[in-house]
Amino acid sequence: MIAIMGDACLSLYEKEDGDFRCEVSGYGYRVAKNIAEKGLFPALFCSLGSDKAGSLIVERLVEDEILFDPDIVRLPFKTNVCISFSDGSVSDFHQYSASALLNSQSLQSALSVHTNIKAVHLSSRILSFNPASSAVIDQVLFLSPRPFIAVDLNEKAEGPVAERGIETLCPYTDLFITKEDSASETLLNGAKLVFLRRNDGVDVYRMGEKVNSYSLSKDLSDDSFSASIMVYLERAGFLPSDGEDISRYDLTDDFISEMLGAL
Repeated sequence: MIAIMGDACLSLYEKEDGDFRCEVSGYGYRVAKNIAEKGLFPALFCSLGSDKAGSLIVERLVEDEILFDPDIVRLPFKTNVCISFSDGSVSDFHQYSASALLNSQSLQSALSVHTNIKAVHLSSRILSFNPASSAVIDQVLFLSPRPFIAVDLNEKAEGPVAERGIETLCPYTDLFITKEDSASETLLNGAKLVFLRRNDGVDVYRMGEKVNSYSLSKDLSDDSFSASIMVYLERAGFLPSDGEDISRYDLTDDFISEMLGAL
């Protein structure tokens, strides 16, 4: 199973006539939705509140065939609602919502019923605010058997909490996915493997050294690119079998070339 630890929110978009269009969004949700559309069954570990917005998101998760934990989608907090106004301004309440207030005990309880987590996808939003950031880091690093860990920074990480989280995860992360405006020198020099997205392709870095550049045949959105990588790892047989204990995951240059060429 591929576990997505990210955000889901209810987004309201103001139209020219002053009415609002409503849809389920959030980077973690979009990655999970992309994976589900490609035929796999991901689990989205995103905390939601026990309110109407949370209920609407849960209904969409069921429709999209995305697994979720019934306890962390009904926490006693408000679900994040993001409002985009026609003048371009945005009101986002993520920092004060259930998505940012997930604690380690709740997440541990949610994860304890799953013994087949092969890969974990973490995104910038979940790493940007405590206690959620500390909760996901604490729990992911103690999962057994050890899953493949991908940290997705396509959405720019926010503030010192994210910086500390990325620094903590760096020695244990098998793949960082980022863009030029989100890639610090510290990350590029210290990470085991980085896919640095450019407008026309991907640069691959290993421990500070740029080893290859690739062009992409399709213009993929950030969430679709990351989802496609996770799906490829599963379908190529790279991820471990249930119960298999792997201490180190190595993506070879040949494997990376085949994977990016298939996207």
